[in-house]
Amino acid sequence: MAGENTHSALPLHILVVDEERQAMNAMAETLQAAGYAPTLADDFEHATALLRTGGFPLLITAERLGAHDGLHLVLRAKASRTAIGAVVSTRKADPHLEAEAGMFGALCVIAPWDHPGDLIAALERLSGAHSA
Repeated sequence: MAGENTHSALPLHILVVDEERQAMNAMAETLQAAGYAPTLADDFEHATALLRTGGFPLLITAERLGAHDGLHLVLRAKASRTAIGAVVSTRKADPHLEAEAGMFGALCVIAPWDHPGDLIAALERLSGAHSA
């Protein structure tokens, strides 16, 4: 069924990274309702520390993370574990960001805190690709 994690009986763990707590919490609620198990990090350093522990087949990161950007975090995640699926969230459409994200095997989702269906659809695409 669309909007539900149908890839395993156990919740799929997702690392969600955003400096804007309200946006991050909204995404976490959407993910929990869809059967995912989100872990939250509010900055680049916390996220990289969590990624070193492993256990996150999926990553959602904000486009901007202080002095870093979300694509930098995607590169770090993929360097340590090539099977990780990634979503970069952005406030508005940005063809250049979409192209760069695509080069790194990530998807862009515009305002996923306001468009939860788009977020879940992107995660289903990624989790299906990484479970095949």
